[in-house]
Amino acid sequence: MAFAIFILRLAICILAFPMYLLNFLGLWNWICKKCFPYFLVRLTVMYNEQMASKKRELFSNLQEFVGPSGTLSLLEVGCGTGANFKFYPPECRVTCIDPNPNFEKFLIKSIAENRHLQFERFVVAAGENMHEVADGSVDAVVCTLVLCSVGDPQKLLREVHRVLKPRKMSSDNQWSADQDESQLSRLIRKSRDSPFVPVGIAGFVTVVSYGLYKLKYRRDQKMSIHLIHMRVAAQGFVLGAVTLGVLYSMYKDYIRPRFFNATKK
Repeated sequence: MAFAIFILRLAICILAFPMYLLNFLGLWNWICKKCFPYFLVRLTVMYNEQMASKKRELFSNLQEFVGPSGTLSLLEVGCGTGANFKFYPPECRVTCIDPNPNFEKFLIKSIAENRHLQFERFVVAAGENMHEVADGSVDAVVCTLVLCSVGDPQKLLREVHRVLKPRKMSSDNQWSADQDESQLSRLIRKSRDSPFVPVGIAGFVTVVSYGLYKLKYRRDQKMSIHLIHMRVAAQGFVLGAVTLGVLYSMYKDYIRPRFFNATKK
């Protein structure tokens, strides 16, 4: 087993060696920034097809944030290739920020395809340091698929708060703590969305508990062997639950929608 693990690690190191070498020479980051936009522009087409209805729903209330000027001033942080442009309201003035300067030519192409927008400028900067955007200068900030990749999400949110225009909320729009989702409700909702996660956790706990209970009845069996069997059984249950969860998600997100859409047609 140890020799097999050594061979596997050696194979991974050999495969990853070019990346380590490019990173050592200072070229890996440059290559990623140069190539990533070409990958993302192809991925955006498929992603927008799957998420079109969700995005329309997400951006449907942007007009509510229009300021006294009558025109919505919008800042998009981590704009990428402009995947969200087609979902913005007409005459919206868009300013884009992204740390990768290679996205600019793709943004210009997206703007040409979305004539209903007014493109202000493209700023090359990280979301955590938007010093080129003035305080209280935008009506709304859009930030999608970004918070998971920034270095300091809290700093980014502080910057978002800084550049937003102050707004007074009416009594009808004030948020009550009683309306907030409780921890139990959130847990139930997530368990309903991904049912195999609690199943895997429950199975893991059950197998481990049973293994510990049977520990004193192992007779002549070595404790190390008994613990290995218990670990393999618990990990096998979790792996099986994860596999079923992935298959269920693929069916729910891809297979079932296409089947029902084809049936309706």
